[in-house]
Amino acid sequence: MSPRILVILLFIALLPYPAQAQSSHKVSGKVSGESGEPLLAHIHIHELGKGTVSDLDGQFSISNLRSGTYHFHVTHIGYKAQTLTVRLADEDVFLTIVMPESALTLQALTVEANPFKNGPIEQSQTIDVIDRDFIEKNNTGTFANALEKLPGISTLNTGVGISKPVIRGMSFNRIMINDRGIKQEGQQWGADHGLEIDPFDVDRVEIIKGPASLVYGSDGMAGVINIAPGATPDPGSLKGHLISTYRSNNHMIGNTAMVEGNENDVIFKARFTAQDYQNYRVPASQFTYAGFVLPIDDRRLKNTAGQERHFSVSAGVRRNWGKSTLTISRFSQQAGIFTGAVGIPTAYSLRHEGKHGIVDFPKQNNTHLKIISNTTIQHKKNWLEIDLGYQANQRQEESLPHAHGVGPTPEGNLALGLFLDTFTGNVRYNRQLNGKHQTIVGFQAQHMQNQHTGFEFLLPDFTSTQGGAYYFHEYRWKKNLIANAGIRVDAANHQIQEHLQPIYERLQPTGEFEQRNPDIDRTFFNLSGSSGLSWIFWEHHNLKLNVGSSFRMPTPIELSTNGIHHGNFRHEVGNAGLNPERSYQADLNYSYSKKKFLLGISPFWGYYDGYIYLSPTGRFSTIPGASTVWEYRQNNAVFTGGEVKTEWVAGAGFSFTLAAEYVYNFNLDTRLPLPLTPPFSVLTGIHYALPVSTQAFGDLYTYVEYRHAADQNRTDRNERVTEGYDLLEAGLGWESHIGNQPLKFQLSGQNLTNTFYFNHLSRYRLLNLPEQGRNISLSLKIPIRIK
Repeated sequence: MSPRILVILLFIALLPYPAQAQSSHKVSGKVSGESGEPLLAHIHIHELGKGTVSDLDGQFSISNLRSGTYHFHVTHIGYKAQTLTVRLADEDVFLTIVMPESALTLQALTVEANPFKNGPIEQSQTIDVIDRDFIEKNNTGTFANALEKLPGISTLNTGVGISKPVIRGMSFNRIMINDRGIKQEGQQWGADHGLEIDPFDVDRVEIIKGPASLVYGSDGMAGVINIAPGATPDPGSLKGHLISTYRSNNHMIGNTAMVEGNENDVIFKARFTAQDYQNYRVPASQFTYAGFVLPIDDRRLKNTAGQERHFSVSAGVRRNWGKSTLTISRFSQQAGIFTGAVGIPTAYSLRHEGKHGIVDFPKQNNTHLKIISNTTIQHKKNWLEIDLGYQANQRQEESLPHAHGVGPTPEGNLALGLFLDTFTGNVRYNRQLNGKHQTIVGFQAQHMQNQHTGFEFLLPDFTSTQGGAYYFHEYRWKKNLIANAGIRVDAANHQIQEHLQPIYERLQPTGEFEQRNPDIDRTFFNLSGSSGLSWIFWEHHNLKLNVGSSFRMPTPIELSTNGIHHGNFRHEVGNAGLNPERSYQADLNYSYSKKKFLLGISPFWGYYDGYIYLSPTGRFSTIPGASTVWEYRQNNAVFTGGEVKTEWVAGAGFSFTLAAEYVYNFNLDTRLPLPLTPPFSVLTGIHYALPVSTQAFGDLYTYVEYRHAADQNRTDRNERVTEGYDLLEAGLGWESHIGNQPLKFQLSGQNLTNTFYFNHLSRYRLLNLPEQGRNISLSLKIPIRIK
């Protein structure tokens, strides 16, 4: 599919849908609390992306609606969010909405990750929802790190500027990152490849933990992270904000500006972000590698500086037939790779030269361009959703050729270039059969083309085409018992080209070549399915169960890689004979929720037939400048564990939170644990909202959080154990006013005790390098309302 064809498809998707002659209806109603007090609530229609606010008497009215089924999301601060399914036929509808009071902040957020969009009770899977306020409060530089406060979520880190999420001990191609309905494709197989997502441009995130392959695709075996756009601005409004941040550890300075508006239901939004950071500090002056004690000059890791730039613009229309938007974004990052990660580190190569903000060799330059079209169309009384996307991901690693044992090359300093083009199309048809039954039929297709260049080799050129179709059914047996089930079929083809690598001797080409990988042509086909239920067996008790069997196809990197992955400091080798994984999973979730108390317990279990993983061999590579060899292997394995989260609002402004997680896995063939498993971890917090409201200080809050990570002694053969650690974080926030202009401040500190510790999932752990030391963060947000 050429870019020209894609542009035509995007244009067609954005054409106004010719509305059929239908009668116009009105939905009105009243929103009140349990005691009967009227509420100024926000009412949002999911399918149309529009809504209204109830008046002082709790009354609201939305007119010009066609016959059909709609999902109304009702939210108000201090109350539990409500979702109602409204069916419009021949008459107008009046709603009486009673909202239970809740002091738990996140209960004011609705769950839209459910394919049927009908609320958290109906969803049978474990889902966490966070909004912009949560992300801004916990933003430590990357989108993935902002999610670490949630139980069951950890991160794989390469220094400070690059991280990616881990759900229940799984990452890479077992987690799907969906941005506005399109699966993010950006070399996610590598731990040193960030998500290329601007954390400032994320308004809402829904994390589905457990098997989600049925609706989202085979890469959703461990979970899905849905990045959804925020609520569209009110008609006739024009507003925006400015945010500036500073972090002391690496002198990171970030600025972002956003503007959005709505004129006669023509909506638009634009954002630009810039972040620059220097070499980061660690609480150590030396480290030990291969028996050598090496210096850390000025306690700062050389060449870990970087910069990021991001822009995005979106525009669309909302009509009574549905909505359609087009979003264009580009994320670029230049990041240094720690000098000791390329070749064997020496005291000479680790010496600082010049300023700490210089990005020197080796380094990586990454860009990610996305064009996404989202269209929702009403067809009769049902809804058709179309998501189309094009992504161009470019990753370039630059290094000096002689550091790799080769002489001057035609590629210059470009050691590795990977250029990935991805075309994606998703179609879903949501049909409401009656008050108890509704179904979804969906189709997905994806085509990827990857090309490589540079004087090094890691991943060959390949073309990958895959597609899937599924059927999903939900049955509301009783008001308090909802069940669902579905089936899916997938097929894929990988065509991987042979690669011959030139052989050098004494920095000169010999004219001979080494075959790094042969031609590979693999086709895969399989079935998967799942079912679940949600049961409210007492007033405040909700039990959810989801079981399923899914499969995941081997990726081209797992089949054919054979080179040095410098960001990981290892030689990685693929296996052309790998077979698809097959999983059998069960996910249980119990929650007890009252006005001021929440308890959630989420155990999980999974058996994996032919689990694919990267394992250390203990052998040193024969390639110059490489470390040990890691090979892709396939064994049967078991994953189990769970999460516990609780929140208690004690009154007088105090609240207490606790989030604990544990992952246990076992390789049934080697009788050993699998590598890179996160340790047991507990995060506790105390939050206090001060009863202060002045011109200088309003909405004042403060918090203290303490994380304990246990020792990780359950490691694979040739994998190092990691000692546990304790981290302390604290912060406060407040709002001030200059005239009528509000200013929102946040001050926080991470690793306040400057603890020396190792993160078991950090890529620099292989070099015995500790994590970032003490860091103080300050941010200022200036909301701007133009009209």
